[in-house]
Amino acid sequence: MLEFVSRNIEAKDLRCCPQCDSDAHEVLPAYSSGAWQIVACGDCGFVYLRNPPTYERLVDEFAWEKTRDAEVKRRRENRPIRKWLDEKTRWRSNLLRPSASRQLRRMFPPGRVLDVGCGAGRELPEPFVPFGIEISRTLAAQAQDYMGPRGGKAIHAPALEGIRQFDSKHFTGIMLRSFLEHEVEPKALLQEAARVLADNGRIYVRVPNFGSVNRRVSGAQWCGFRYPDHVNYFTTRSLRTMADDCGLSLRLINPMLFVFNDNINAMLVRKA
Repeated sequence: MLEFVSRNIEAKDLRCCPQCDSDAHEVLPAYSSGAWQIVACGDCGFVYLRNPPTYERLVDEFAWEKTRDAEVKRRRENRPIRKWLDEKTRWRSNLLRPSASRQLRRMFPPGRVLDVGCGAGRELPEPFVPFGIEISRTLAAQAQDYMGPRGGKAIHAPALEGIRQFDSKHFTGIMLRSFLEHEVEPKALLQEAARVLADNGRIYVRVPNFGSVNRRVSGAQWCGFRYPDHVNYFTTRSLRTMADDCGLSLRLINPMLFVFNDNINAMLVRKA
């Protein structure tokens, strides 16, 4: 049954589907938590948090560096043995994997690279000129200390406000790693990313994979649920649709194994 008015939540706190802007939706109670209401769009099927916190609350109350510890505690309480095993065997994820610096050099042409949601801003190696946008005041200041001396800049602002400060075709690379799931207006952000992307540029996207086998098996205990930080839940299909609407083509980095992966890793480029 589709619901057009939510109970116990003020209308001013609600948002429409970030993909098609429809207000028709079906509440998913099995995936909602407390006051946080996860719904599926009644028109396009996109899954999202209907009542996300405001940017003001994200800056202070729900800043990443504050919610991270609470999230680790929640996962330990829900699945203590699995969490313990994951922490003790994390080395396995680095087997046969190139270094982060090497991966980034393979992804992007040399030049200016923008890291949206950059945290402390230390992810971009030489020879890239690092730029970043970060909503956390504390982390943005740390990022500026690192990026400034290398000719770049870190902006303390919501993602859309920050990216609109750059000229068109300004970047050869844009990182949206573990970010689009946090953005209240993901489609508008992708449109701006396409605008500031150079003709030969690339956008790296990493988001939790709502279509994964593990989500179907784990249900509400799936590691991709994070309240209230994650406000969008992408499948490969919905991410491709959104990218296509923004003039971007999507190529999966892990096409053979993505259904078993809790994350979607993809590169976006301008359409021919």
